[in-house]
Amino acid sequence: MNKSVCAASLVINLLALFFITPHFIFAQENTPGNNFVSLKPGSSVQEIVESAAHVVPSGRQLAWQRLETIAFVHFGLNTFYNQEWGRGNEDPGRFNPTLLNTDQWARVISESGFKMLIMTCKHHDGFCLWPSKFTTHTIASSPWMNGKGDLVKQVSESCRKYHLKFGIYLSPWDRHEPCYGNSPEYNTFFLNQLKALLSNYGTVDEVWFDGACGEGTNGKKQVYDWDSYYTLVRKLQPGAVISIMGPDVRWVGTESGYGRETEWSVVPYSSANQDSIAGNSQQAALSTGFIPPGDMEQEDLGSRNIISKASNLIWYPSEVDVSIRPGWFWHASENTRVKPPAKLLDIYFSSVGRNSTLLLNIPPDSTGLINESDINSLNSWNKARESIFMKNLAEGASIKPGNNALNITILTDKNDLTSWKPGKQALYSLEMTLESVTDFNVLLLQESISTGQRIEHFTLDAWVDSVWRPVTGGTTVGYKRLLRFPTVHSGKVRLSIDQSRLEPELSELGLYQMLPQVHVNPSSASFRESIDVVLSCDEKDVSIFYTTDGSEPGPKSSPYIHPLEFKGTTDLCCVAIRKDGTSSFPVRTSYTQGTYDIKLKNAPDEKYSGGGTLALVDGAIGTNDFADGHWIGFNGTDLDATLDLGSVRNLHEFSINFNECTKSWIFRPQQLEFLVSEDGEKFSSVYKKSLGIPEKDSEQIIRVNFDFSCKARYVKVRAINFGKLPGWHPGSGEPAWLFSDEITAR
Repeated sequence: MNKSVCAASLVINLLALFFITPHFIFAQENTPGNNFVSLKPGSSVQEIVESAAHVVPSGRQLAWQRLETIAFVHFGLNTFYNQEWGRGNEDPGRFNPTLLNTDQWARVISESGFKMLIMTCKHHDGFCLWPSKFTTHTIASSPWMNGKGDLVKQVSESCRKYHLKFGIYLSPWDRHEPCYGNSPEYNTFFLNQLKALLSNYGTVDEVWFDGACGEGTNGKKQVYDWDSYYTLVRKLQPGAVISIMGPDVRWVGTESGYGRETEWSVVPYSSANQDSIAGNSQQAALSTGFIPPGDMEQEDLGSRNIISKASNLIWYPSEVDVSIRPGWFWHASENTRVKPPAKLLDIYFSSVGRNSTLLLNIPPDSTGLINESDINSLNSWNKARESIFMKNLAEGASIKPGNNALNITILTDKNDLTSWKPGKQALYSLEMTLESVTDFNVLLLQESISTGQRIEHFTLDAWVDSVWRPVTGGTTVGYKRLLRFPTVHSGKVRLSIDQSRLEPELSELGLYQMLPQVHVNPSSASFRESIDVVLSCDEKDVSIFYTTDGSEPGPKSSPYIHPLEFKGTTDLCCVAIRKDGTSSFPVRTSYTQGTYDIKLKNAPDEKYSGGGTLALVDGAIGTNDFADGHWIGFNGTDLDATLDLGSVRNLHEFSINFNECTKSWIFRPQQLEFLVSEDGEKFSSVYKKSLGIPEKDSEQIIRVNFDFSCKARYVKVRAINFGKLPGWHPGSGEPAWLFSDEITAR
């Protein structure tokens, strides 16, 4: 996939973060605290676990974690060249955003709940969004503001106006600068650029480095002097966290927006063989004394098993980066592919709700404004979060006697400096009687991480039908943990911390209710004559409204009373609205009247049927979201489809789409074949191809198309399932999924 350098791009094999030992320890210090600890040789597992429990964030790390959501802004020459990675030979004359308004950026970002904006001041193409004195490849050479503009200055001033913190991204890889690859000379050049950004634009709160290290114009690669970069940041902006290729914040390991179910901020810091690390990294081995923390992409980074083998431990929290669009820079073709608010909410629960900070990229368009498509999604996402977390149903609860006279307000005051400190016990349990019997389906927990991350496992039970019933549970908590579960109707709950490294210190506990959700059955389908569609909602006392004209429904739209019958192609949009006015996300789906017949040899999985076999020929293209209702999924079996065009036709073009999302066990087929026939009996092969084997995680839509002239009425498509998941995959040996959509024969 063509991904930008944000986190994964060219940090795809980032198995090494290089730091000189004394500077690494110095680099994390900000306020007194133990964010680095050396373990005594021969320490027992229990001694190591207790040491880990006392590792805490520095002041700058704690302030950064409390931000929760940060906006990334990718903007530059790539925006005007409709590309992701520039080569460095682009013409600055193309940079001319006629409506640019950084106040609009900051206002939209602030109103969406973000607390910081990180600006891509220079991407890999070397084009500087400020008038750098050290190169002519800057906005000073562009027609924008007659070459007198300074976009970094405008962004920093807009951030202060809208009370946003300000961060900078400066790409070490520079595909334009002639001295790149001459390591001493380029390091001086880079330090001069970095110094300018750190000195002339007020307070900088985050400095974002990636590890991209491709070739320069001279065909050479650069050896980055990371230690000098860190030293300069600490000297000029001591409060700034240095992220990704830096000592304060690490990359979570994926650009999907999803963090680990078990996310430890305390991880091993140990020396490793330089040649081995460099072999898996885009960096060459640097100078003597650099010690990488090791592989930061594994699922388990800080369990007892992992830290028991460590010689040192550090506080090293994760940042989850993802773009609101498929690309990191704006592309007009992606205006209809902006992540919907429901997807953004799922990402929020799976990043911030998993002890990480969310870095969401929001790229302005070529006019210099954030596009309305992005704004609409952001607004709905923010309103949804405000609605969900407006009322903590645990407020006012009474605590069962025996919990050290705990007052519930300590856990519901939205202050992570106050906490429940139960003292040393065999079992840490908290039983609460709510103010009333009510519905809830979200649990929020926060540890007081200023004293360490300690909780290793917890469970939540609810009193239902006169017995305690398990509701949900998890492993790590850290700064924040959010869990969703099927709606529970109860007035009494019990939280049990089953395993903890030392006495836990719980700072916040919340019970909330998600937005209502409309269920549409079938979710999307193709049909020949007519189709009945049923709408429902799990919640009681809600009303469902719908439209079929493309508009968004509201309380004045058509109310849903009985199943809907559609006799032609129809676009449906529906919402569920509570009595208090709280609305679900709009659910949009389509029903297409088909003209072809298609038969499948193997039945798809019931959960991923696409609404019927006609989904393969209905003209509705599936998105990257394999659960959008358009894809047909086969678990361990092949796609073997025969399409009847109704009559013999002259055909010239064929295609099919496959969804690959390896983290969800969905793989491309190992082989694809198209066959044609005039009578449905004798078929001849017109295309046969192996699609390769992915060697790492991949998330993409694979479109296969080819030209072939023939006469045929029947088209047979065979896609052979990938088979068993490969050895590098966590599910190695299990059967793969095959997801396909939209067969065309023209």
